[in-house]
Amino acid sequence: MTLFDQPPVTALPLRRGECDVFVGTCSWADRGMVSSDFYPPGTKTNARARLEHYTTAFPAVEVDAAYHALQPPERARNWLEWTPPSFRFGVKAFAWMTGHESDPKRLPKGIASLLPAKLREGGPLRADRVPEEVLTAAWDHFAGFTKVLGDARRLGYVLFQFPKGKGFSEEMLGYMDEWRPYLRGWPVAVEIRHKDWLYERNRDAFLGYLREHGYAYVIPDIAQTRYLPPPDVEATSDLSVVRFHGRNPALVERRVSTDRAYDYLYSREELEEWAGEADRIAARVRTLYLMFNNHARGQAARNGREMVEILESESR
Repeated sequence: MTLFDQPPVTALPLRRGECDVFVGTCSWADRGMVSSDFYPPGTKTNARARLEHYTTAFPAVEVDAAYHALQPPERARNWLEWTPPSFRFGVKAFAWMTGHESDPKRLPKGIASLLPAKLREGGPLRADRVPEEVLTAAWDHFAGFTKVLGDARRLGYVLFQFPKGKGFSEEMLGYMDEWRPYLRGWPVAVEIRHKDWLYERNRDAFLGYLREHGYAYVIPDIAQTRYLPPPDVEATSDLSVVRFHGRNPALVERRVSTDRAYDYLYSREELEEWAGEADRIAARVRTLYLMFNNHARGQAARNGREMVEILESESR
């Protein structure tokens, strides 16, 4: 019997009243997770084996790779084949779609060829420096990838993570309105990374905008230092997402490595506090994702499994 012939053991979402609760990690193939003890021998270098093993521990995952590079639809089809029907994918929006930089060298050839040579070879670019036809092509490509997951009813959410340190901006909301023909077909979740969005009138305008459009507010658990937002619990649609980044204050340092910024292991007590909060959130929404992004040294998987254990014990 080969690895792929073994009967799968599927992790299922937990039920809290009328709400499905999915626990997962914000990647299943990052270096820290692969090098940890989460994956058994024989799976670490095999993409299918890794994902199939992942589904025995968690019922959902976030596709971080989609932020760094546009993913081909064929890859989504493979993932659907390798995962059970109950499994869900959150997808992080491509960098250009949220005001971040991306290197044109990572673009699919057909899109890269639309760029002027000086832009194609000049290093990372933000979307505001990209010709409209190229940006539209990137959105189309991303939409094609997510459509595969959406058509199969396996798309949990599309994450729009605003740039780190960027305060409240009507322009950012206007930008999302410009691309609404795409967004209205997705379960959208919006994550801010500056507490200015939650100050007084900004808070009312921002959260009101999310409610008006049916977008989910992403609740962040993150270090409370400098400009980073508090873990305020707000429900703006029937979907809610909590992203556990860890509480390492190094996140706000300039040019900090991701391994250092997200190096944090939640204590049992911290997770138990959030498990209680998760029950309260679940009473207000129909679907809740608890996604761990403290990926250094495989800590997201460890904390994710602890959270599942806590929630399962509380449901007995």
